[in-house]
Amino acid sequence: MTDFSVPQRMSLSALVIYFLKFFRLTFNASVIYLTYTLFQSDGDFVKTILKIAVTIGCTALLALILASLAIFKMKFHVKDGNLIYRHNLISRATTTIPLNRIHTLRTKQELLYRLLDLRGVLFDTLAAKDEEIELVLSESDWQSLLDRIERQERPQSDVTDMPPAYNPSSSIEFSNKNLVFDALCQNHLKGMVVLGGFASVVFNTLSDLSDNSFELIESYLESHFDHFVVSWVGIAMIMACTYIVSLVLWLGKVLLRYYNLSLTYDNKILTFSHGLFSRLSSRFTRDKICTIWIKRNYFEKRFGLSTLALKQALNSSAQKEDDNLKIYGHDCSDFFLGWWLGQDYASEADIATAKSGKGVITHSLIPDLLLSSVAIVVLCHFGLYGWTILPVIYLSVGIPKGILTMRHSHITLKDSYLIINNGRFAEIKNYLKYDNVEVVRVTRTPLSQFTGRVSLSISTTGSTFTIRSLRQEQGMDIYERLLAKSIVSKGTAKE
Repeated sequence: MTDFSVPQRMSLSALVIYFLKFFRLTFNASVIYLTYTLFQSDGDFVKTILKIAVTIGCTALLALILASLAIFKMKFHVKDGNLIYRHNLISRATTTIPLNRIHTLRTKQELLYRLLDLRGVLFDTLAAKDEEIELVLSESDWQSLLDRIERQERPQSDVTDMPPAYNPSSSIEFSNKNLVFDALCQNHLKGMVVLGGFASVVFNTLSDLSDNSFELIESYLESHFDHFVVSWVGIAMIMACTYIVSLVLWLGKVLLRYYNLSLTYDNKILTFSHGLFSRLSSRFTRDKICTIWIKRNYFEKRFGLSTLALKQALNSSAQKEDDNLKIYGHDCSDFFLGWWLGQDYASEADIATAKSGKGVITHSLIPDLLLSSVAIVVLCHFGLYGWTILPVIYLSVGIPKGILTMRHSHITLKDSYLIINNGRFAEIKNYLKYDNVEVVRVTRTPLSQFTGRVSLSISTTGSTFTIRSLRQEQGMDIYERLLAKSIVSKGTAKE
């Protein structure tokens, strides 16, 4: 097994991975020329194909040169508890990452990685906003590096012959059936977002086509779908098909990302592995979690499901991927809260609590009111007075949304942690430890002297929460208690 004590390069198998990465970049740069060549051909089919083949060949050659330089220029090793690697194609750069400062250790195994028995390894620290350079390692080298990191994480004892602490590990396999079931319970507008992203890609592709191609497509649609579109039945069918497609895309995205989600854990470290074709993993320690986020909407409560996320600092992997790693399915919040807060977390009594008032309803209605007002003005300007019913309905829907927001908005202080409740149609609970609280702020508006209400903002390294329309005396009491608890908790942690 490799001990990484001397600088070394990645294996030749990694050259294949880097070649494909650079080929994708260079090929994207040549797409416009290829499209121009395809649609501006002079009728000589053989000549056009030859131009395209030469372009792709030059692209592949350039990608191979860049990949070879990247592999040749990069060397890495471990020294004095630091991961050191030298990289960059033109200038020489040296990056040093203390192994005990790694915030999240992520790996990925796409289909080609798995065929070549490779694993992409990325290190996330709070110092870097951008994604770190990926190391492509063989499975044996990865296990050796992971062993070095775990040894660095262990507390150094003065007694060298003392046996290691008992730290057994266990595993949990999450059900794919529950994953699909809970994904169907989510806000289905998420599928519309996926569909919108897919449509934008198609639109960008079509925008490169010539005007003649657009005219052909337009005439085809007019000749085949003109009478179908103008009917109400046709519109309803198009909307239904759009909804079904968006739902399928949303389920596909969830399954591709979270299929066969598994967890390996001990009393300090969590390691998640998930993905259908590309197996991804995230490994982080207990003290790197700043918030446990739990969402339960009506359907999730009805069927014993929940959506859970372990939020980390903003510069960690959650900010570099599409989203935080979320756990859809059976409600497993009690396990994660017990692991993070302690097994007796549920028995802690409330120290203080405060609920939001009716001012939250007004605050939540302001965006809807502005949007509806603009829509009504535009519709009236064009004489579409009958259509003004739509923004009125939209605004009326915002009223129950504001009421639910008010009911869900409150804060509770326990002895060792606090709970911030928010959400609109779904109830969301955010669990925080006092030593994760970085900033506490009380905000008063000019109306506070009349309403007697204030807002309380609480910030961690990963999130900021605002509880609005609290009674002033309750808000100040929570504020003072939070400051006192945070000071005590951070002082204890340093000791």
